[in-house]
Amino acid sequence: MSQPVSLLFGVHAHQPVGNFPSVLADAHLRCYKPFLQVLYRYPDFRFAVHFSGWLLDYLMQHYPEDMVLLREMVLRKQVELFGAGDTEPVLAVIPNRDRIGQIQTFSNKLAAKLGQRPQGAWLTERVWESTVVPALADCGIRYVIVDDYHFLCAGRTSAELNGYFTTEEDTRTLDLFPISETLRYKIPFSPVEETIAYLESLADNHSSNTSAAAIYFDDIEKFGIWPETYQWVYEKGWLEQFIQGVLASTKFAPAL
Repeated sequence: MSQPVSLLFGVHAHQPVGNFPSVLADAHLRCYKPFLQVLYRYPDFRFAVHFSGWLLDYLMQHYPEDMVLLREMVLRKQVELFGAGDTEPVLAVIPNRDRIGQIQTFSNKLAAKLGQRPQGAWLTERVWESTVVPALADCGIRYVIVDDYHFLCAGRTSAELNGYFTTEEDTRTLDLFPISETLRYKIPFSPVEETIAYLESLADNHSSNTSAAAIYFDDIEKFGIWPETYQWVYEKGWLEQFIQGVLASTKFAPAL
């Protein structure tokens, strides 16, 4: 008998430090604002989000009304905030003391401004290296998301990548959630019906007593900034229809 599938849905938002105000205003208008507004209307749809430190500061200053929506979603436990290094460094290429300072600075910022200290972290450019485990663990990070490619190269099959794995470095442990490359290409580009059918097939093809997870975490800019995606995602309603489809399906388990 098939088990429900848990959709672990997350997005990452970043802009280069000091980007042109016109570019940031366009990104806000076509992506950040409508994305948060749509998700806010569906409190039962849970998701994770990471805003890089500089971008979060900018949005707080220039678009506080949108950050109010985000904070409300945090308070009602709809959204999980993901940590990272505050200035979006590739953690694997900076000294350990700097990793700790970067992670702690951003975690403190999220706790102070949005009321939640992160337990998960985004890895800049999705660069994974086991040497980052101690710094993340010492800063209270319990898990990160990494490309499924790493597990496939290590000999795992796609069918095995429906949960998490635990790794260890220097006596510290960290859980790793493999991001589905298939979902990164389907969301939000494939028709809603096709995407929902694919997600439901994961439940149909999973017969163990434990529930399966479908893991998606990718750039939020695909939802409005990439060419023609604003019309597709918002004007034609892809995002809203996708959320409605997930919530209406009996094959999805509530994400914790």
